[in-house]
Amino acid sequence: MTAAPGPDLRKAVPLRFGLTSLFADMTYELAHVLLPSLMLHLGGTGMATALMESLAEGTKMAGFWTAGHLGRNPEKESLLVRTGYALTVLGTVLMGAAGSAGALIALKSLSWFGKGLRGPARDALLTNALPADLHAAAFGIVRGLDQTGGLIGPLLALGLSGLLSPSRILFLTIVPGVLCVAYSVSATRTALRARIETDHQSVAGQEAEPASGEAPLHSHALRAFLLGGVLLRAGMFPATLLMFRFADSGGSFPVTVGGFLLSSLMTVGVNLAIARRRLSSSPRILLGASGFLISLSALLLSGTHPAPILYLLAMTAWGSGEAFASVGLKVRGAILWPPALRTRGFALFERMAAFLSLLFWPLAAHLWDLGQTEAGMGMAAAAAATGGLILARSPDKVPQLPAS
Repeated sequence: MTAAPGPDLRKAVPLRFGLTSLFADMTYELAHVLLPSLMLHLGGTGMATALMESLAEGTKMAGFWTAGHLGRNPEKESLLVRTGYALTVLGTVLMGAAGSAGALIALKSLSWFGKGLRGPARDALLTNALPADLHAAAFGIVRGLDQTGGLIGPLLALGLSGLLSPSRILFLTIVPGVLCVAYSVSATRTALRARIETDHQSVAGQEAEPASGEAPLHSHALRAFLLGGVLLRAGMFPATLLMFRFADSGGSFPVTVGGFLLSSLMTVGVNLAIARRRLSSSPRILLGASGFLISLSALLLSGTHPAPILYLLAMTAWGSGEAFASVGLKVRGAILWPPALRTRGFALFERMAAFLSLLFWPLAAHLWDLGQTEAGMGMAAAAAATGGLILARSPDKVPQLPAS
């Protein structure tokens, strides 16, 4: 039995994955801010924009499916991570050369396929490289740096928008893009080294984790996780939809942007607090808190004309709840799936959550358009609260099944 990874490797694995995510988010969030104006410049319509977003989500689900089928060992998982980040960067940089709305749609789809390809494999590499008691802190670091990149990218786009055309700014994303790909190689190499050195023991004093081929799947706990997790994610409207909800009800542009920045800062702050162990690392507590906060954010925006203070409170609750959910769901998944099945398991959950969200979000938005805002936001609140309650009732440690 080999020794657990030393403190240097334990710190290096999440930090390098976090820096990879930081530069990745800088790349495509910078582009995301520019896409509406670029689409208009290329003659695209609102329908073309909606088609772009729908196809991007569809290809991301295809990426999840591909990762689940190919990620069967650490070497393949590493290749999926590197390839996924490279495709995201390539698709984003080439958007600057798009000559038509159709080309822009195709390039965003390529970029989002890369996002789906890399996510489950990265989460599997990260959890398999570290002891279970470090998973929450590691995901806190990765998600905190990821959201930091998501703040820096749009701010850079806004700062450069008066100096350069959208196409030229998109070409500049090659700088953080190259850094992203370089760190993805470094991160996966470090994770493989850490996995070789670890004995996959959980908290000190417990028996070693069963060999990957022998680890049991706890069907009841797994069903509860999948049901609660997809409901929580379905109730978690994207920040852009919440911003649109406020703006559409007469909210001012500065307050709308301020709410987005506030939610992003809360997400970064909560993730870093989890990483520094200032907040609980228990997935049961994290997911229960997330269900409450996400449902609260929906209820605060359920009025016909929500006041600015209610919108800002809603975005604060949403940013905190998103941070709790992102860490809690990944830690709970790592508890339920044995190492050899983690890429497939993370991919399965992401596909299910994305599918339900794609069905649910347009329905809620349609209710807004019909003037039934309370019904739409109430559905979101109910889904998030129910999912959070199911997850909060599940134990953090799954008892070992008796030997046959």
